Amino acid sequence: MERIANTTQLGQLLDWCREQGATDLHAQADRRYSIRLEGKLRRIPPEQFPPPTNDVILKMLREAFSPIISDRIEGQHELDLSFYCGTSRYRANFSKQQGTQSFSMRVVPQRLPSLSHLGLPESLSELVQTPRGLLLVTGAAGQGKSTTACALLQHLNETMALRVVTIEDPIEYVFEENQCQFEQREVGVDTDSFANGIRNAVRQYPEVIFIGELRDRLSIQAAMQAAETGHLVIATLHADSVPQAIDRIREFHAASEQANASALLARSLNAILCQRLIPDIENKRIPCLEIMKRNAGTQEAIATNDLHLLTGIIEACANAGMHSFDQHLIQLLKERRVTLETAQLYAMNWNRLDMEMHGFAAPAGGILKPDRAR
Repeated sequence: MERIANTTQLGQLLDWCREQGATDLHAQADRRYSIRLEGKLRRIPPEQFPPPTNDVILKMLREAFSPIISDRIEGQHELDLSFYCGTSRYRANFSKQQGTQSFSMRVVPQRLPSLSHLGLPESLSELVQTPRGLLLVTGAAGQGKSTTACALLQHLNETMALRVVTIEDPIEYVFEENQCQFEQREVGVDTDSFANGIRNAVRQYPEVIFIGELRDRLSIQAAMQAAETGHLVIATLHADSVPQAIDRIREFHAASEQANASALLARSLNAILCQRLIPDIENKRIPCLEIMKRNAGTQEAIATNDLHLLTGIIEACANAGMHSFDQHLIQLLKERRVTLETAQLYAMNWNRLDMEMHGFAAPAGGILKPDRAR
């Protein structure tokens, strides 16, 4: 893995960003650098770091990275990789814009996240207790789905003796083996593609396969087949809700194949955990979740493609550990962890949420099972 020196121009820029508490750094030719603080974009003052020209960006990258990586960055339209700067680890995407070089870099925390550290209930660990099937962790870009998936893997690492194979692009968190044995493979370095990596992982006799992202038909089919053959498959997917996640998987297939894909998904899917990060009363980001688990109702809705029924089924099954985004928002609002304005902004259906807040059709008790330690 690439290591860049803190003394390089890029290293000094990343060190400054880390001191500000930034999670992301964005650079484009002839524009001010941008950083992200608590999910909000901020411009770096030009007197701090002047806006770079295209030549400055290319020179900065050549100084920081090895000649092989520099040539790949300049020669390819897009490139993903991870690297170290000092003791910090970063995930980076390099791209072109109107013929000029751009990049986005995100710091990867060195401390492996736990569910409690992320503000998630320990009861979510139940999602990885099933020995086989598919668990999807979904959300929009930057909503923490990869971090939550790694927290679930870390829970397994601390509690069960299992063999875990991960297929990632690039590798984010490097696991230190506790009870689990990990084999972490990077697409483009250790395997040619997600689909090939998944198919070969099955032959390596793991109990758990983690897929960094489902991004095409072949990887989705390989993941569902692995789940059908007795493996617990945990994967992330870009989708903003449970119905959208299922619809996205269908859309990766030709129209003539979608019915079969729905039937296979209905059989193999254990649960979908969809996550959004919203500001709390201190303006720090906390997770708001939608959780669907497999039962007779959700299986039938998926198999018949009646996805419009899923939200109602989810909300009616709060006692089975399911809930919608709006139900979680209501709980956060009642616990005074978010403001009314935040709830109004992020609610899927504010009128219904407002009625429930005033006592109409409110779910009995909390929707999230309490942690045993509480």
